[in-house]
Amino acid sequence: MRYFMLTGRCGLIVMFLMLAAAHASAAEKLIDILQESKCAGIAGTWVDANTGGREIRTTYAWKFRDRVMEITTRDPTKESVAIMGVNATNGEVFHMGADSNGGSSLGKWEMKDDGEIVLELLYTSGDGQTGGLSIRHRLESNDTMIVTVELPQPISFKMIRKKPKN
Repeated sequence: MRYFMLTGRCGLIVMFLMLAAAHASAAEKLIDILQESKCAGIAGTWVDANTGGREIRTTYAWKFRDRVMEITTRDPTKESVAIMGVNATNGEVFHMGADSNGGSSLGKWEMKDDGEIVLELLYTSGDGQTGGLSIRHRLESNDTMIVTVELPQPISFKMIRKKPKN
Protein backbone atom coordinates (compact mmCIF):
# COMPACT_ATOMS: atom_id res chain seq x y z
CA MET A 1 0.00 0.00 0.00
CA ARG A 2 2.80 2.38 0.94
CA TYR A 3 4.49 1.63 -2.43
CA PHE A 4 1.36 2.61 -4.36
CA MET A 5 0.97 5.88 -2.40
CA LEU A 6 4.62 6.80 -3.04
CA THR A 7 4.38 5.83 -6.70
CA GLY A 8 1.16 7.81 -7.09
CA ARG A 9 2.68 10.91 -5.52
CA CYS A 10 5.80 10.63 -7.67
CA GLY A 11 3.59 10.20 -10.72
CA LEU A 12 1.64 13.34 -9.84
CA ILE A 13 4.85 15.32 -9.34
CA VAL A 14 6.25 14.12 -12.69
CA MET A 15 2.98 14.94 -14.44
CA PHE A 16 2.93 18.42 -12.83
CA LEU A 17 6.53 19.10 -13.93
CA MET A 18 5.76 17.95 -17.47
CA LEU A 19 2.73 20.23 -17.67
CA ALA A 20 4.75 23.15 -16.28
CA ALA A 21 7.52 22.56 -18.82
CA ALA A 22 5.02 22.34 -21.67
CA HIS A 23 3.39 25.59 -20.54
CA ALA A 24 6.74 27.38 -20.22
CA SER A 25 7.87 26.31 -23.69
CA ALA A 26 4.62 27.62 -25.16
CA ALA A 27 5.43 31.23 -24.14
CA GLU A 28 5.81 33.49 -27.14
CA LYS A 29 9.39 34.37 -28.00
CA LEU A 30 10.50 38.00 -28.16
CA ILE A 31 12.16 37.39 -31.54
CA ASP A 32 8.78 36.31 -33.00
CA ILE A 33 7.09 39.51 -31.77
CA LEU A 34 9.93 41.65 -33.15
CA GLN A 35 9.90 39.87 -36.52
CA GLU A 36 6.10 40.06 -36.87
CA SER A 37 6.23 43.83 -36.39
CA LYS A 38 9.29 44.34 -38.63
CA CYS A 39 11.31 45.47 -35.59
CA ALA A 40 13.90 42.68 -35.30
CA GLY A 41 16.41 45.04 -36.91
CA ILE A 42 16.74 46.92 -33.63
CA ALA A 43 19.33 44.36 -32.45
CA GLY A 44 22.85 45.79 -32.58
CA THR A 45 24.76 48.87 -31.46
CA TRP A 46 23.44 52.32 -32.32
CA VAL A 47 25.23 55.66 -31.94
CA ASP A 48 23.99 59.21 -32.33
CA ALA A 49 24.63 60.42 -35.86
CA ASN A 50 25.85 63.87 -34.76
CA THR A 51 28.84 62.69 -32.70
CA GLY A 52 29.33 59.10 -33.84
CA GLY A 53 28.61 57.82 -30.35
CA ARG A 54 30.54 60.28 -28.20
CA GLU A 55 27.19 61.50 -26.79
CA ILE A 56 24.81 58.51 -27.01
CA ARG A 57 25.48 54.83 -27.54
CA THR A 58 22.85 52.10 -27.14
CA THR A 59 23.25 48.37 -27.65
CA TYR A 60 20.36 45.92 -28.00
CA ALA A 61 21.90 42.46 -27.53
CA TRP A 62 20.40 39.03 -26.99
CA LYS A 63 20.99 37.97 -23.38
CA PHE A 64 18.99 34.74 -23.76
CA ARG A 65 18.70 33.88 -27.44
CA ASP A 66 15.34 34.86 -28.96
CA ARG A 67 13.78 35.45 -25.51
CA VAL A 68 15.45 38.30 -23.57
CA MET A 69 17.25 41.32 -24.92
CA GLU A 70 19.68 43.37 -22.81
CA ILE A 71 19.74 47.10 -23.52
CA THR A 72 22.75 49.12 -22.43
CA THR A 73 22.94 52.88 -22.92
CA ARG A 74 25.64 55.44 -22.26
CA ASP A 75 25.04 59.17 -22.46
CA PRO A 76 26.90 62.16 -20.93
CA THR A 77 25.05 61.92 -17.59
CA LYS A 78 24.75 58.19 -16.88
CA GLU A 79 24.94 54.58 -17.96
CA SER A 80 21.91 52.32 -17.85
CA VAL A 81 21.07 48.69 -18.31
CA ALA A 82 17.64 47.17 -18.94
CA ILE A 83 16.04 43.98 -20.13
CA MET A 84 13.25 43.50 -22.63
CA GLY A 85 11.28 40.27 -22.44
CA VAL A 86 7.83 38.75 -22.84
CA ASN A 87 5.44 38.25 -19.93
CA ALA A 88 4.42 34.60 -20.41
CA THR A 89 1.03 35.22 -18.79
CA ASN A 90 -0.26 37.99 -21.05
CA GLY A 91 2.23 38.22 -23.94
CA GLU A 92 3.15 41.86 -23.24
CA VAL A 93 6.72 42.96 -23.91
CA PHE A 94 8.09 44.40 -20.68
CA HIS A 95 11.03 46.66 -19.80
CA MET A 96 12.94 46.75 -16.49
CA GLY A 97 15.98 48.94 -16.00
CA ALA A 98 18.35 50.76 -13.68
CA ASP A 99 21.05 53.39 -14.10
CA SER A 100 24.38 54.45 -12.61
CA ASN A 101 22.75 57.39 -10.78
CA GLY A 102 20.46 55.10 -8.75
CA GLY A 103 17.41 55.50 -10.97
CA SER A 104 15.08 52.72 -12.04
CA SER A 105 12.42 52.21 -14.68
CA LEU A 106 9.55 49.90 -15.53
CA GLY A 107 7.70 49.94 -18.78
CA LYS A 108 6.01 48.25 -21.65
CA TRP A 109 7.12 48.05 -25.28
CA GLU A 110 4.55 48.25 -28.04
CA MET A 111 5.59 47.01 -31.48
CA LYS A 112 3.71 48.65 -34.33
CA ASP A 113 3.23 46.92 -37.69
CA ASP A 114 5.14 49.65 -39.52
CA GLY A 115 8.49 49.13 -37.81
CA GLU A 116 7.89 51.62 -35.01
CA ILE A 117 8.58 50.60 -31.42
CA VAL A 118 7.15 52.63 -28.53
CA LEU A 119 8.39 52.35 -24.96
CA GLU A 120 5.92 53.61 -22.35
CA LEU A 121 8.06 54.14 -19.28
CA LEU A 122 7.57 54.94 -15.60
CA TYR A 123 10.76 55.96 -13.82
CA THR A 124 12.22 57.02 -10.51
CA SER A 125 15.38 59.10 -10.66
CA GLY A 126 18.28 58.58 -8.26
CA ASP A 127 17.09 61.54 -6.18
CA GLY A 128 13.55 60.13 -5.86
CA GLN A 129 11.70 62.11 -8.53
CA THR A 130 9.11 60.09 -10.41
CA GLY A 131 7.56 60.46 -13.82
CA GLY A 132 6.61 58.86 -17.06
CA LEU A 133 7.44 59.29 -20.69
CA SER A 134 7.08 57.73 -24.07
CA ILE A 135 10.04 57.00 -26.35
CA ARG A 136 9.43 56.22 -30.03
CA HIS A 137 11.91 54.29 -32.15
CA ARG A 138 11.36 54.27 -35.91
CA LEU A 139 13.58 52.08 -38.04
CA GLU A 140 14.03 54.08 -41.24
CA SER A 141 16.42 51.56 -42.78
CA ASN A 142 18.68 48.72 -41.67
CA ASP A 143 21.22 51.27 -40.44
CA THR A 144 19.15 54.33 -39.45
CA MET A 145 16.74 54.80 -36.57
CA ILE A 146 14.94 57.96 -35.45
CA VAL A 147 14.34 58.19 -31.69
CA THR A 148 11.78 60.65 -30.33
CA VAL A 149 11.34 61.35 -26.63
CA GLU A 150 7.73 62.47 -26.28
CA LEU A 151 7.87 65.55 -24.04
CA PRO A 152 5.78 68.74 -24.25
CA GLN A 153 8.50 69.80 -26.70
CA PRO A 154 9.51 66.46 -28.32
CA ILE A 155 13.20 65.71 -28.74
CA SER A 156 14.18 63.70 -31.85
CA PHE A 157 17.59 62.47 -32.90
CA LYS A 158 19.03 60.13 -35.50
CA MET A 159 20.86 56.96 -34.49
CA ILE A 160 23.03 55.02 -36.91
CA ARG A 161 24.11 51.42 -36.67
CA LYS A 162 27.71 51.00 -35.62
CA LYS A 163 29.39 48.57 -37.95
CA PRO A 164 31.50 45.87 -36.28
CA LYS A 165 35.22 46.19 -36.89
CA ASN A 166 36.65 43.39 -39.00
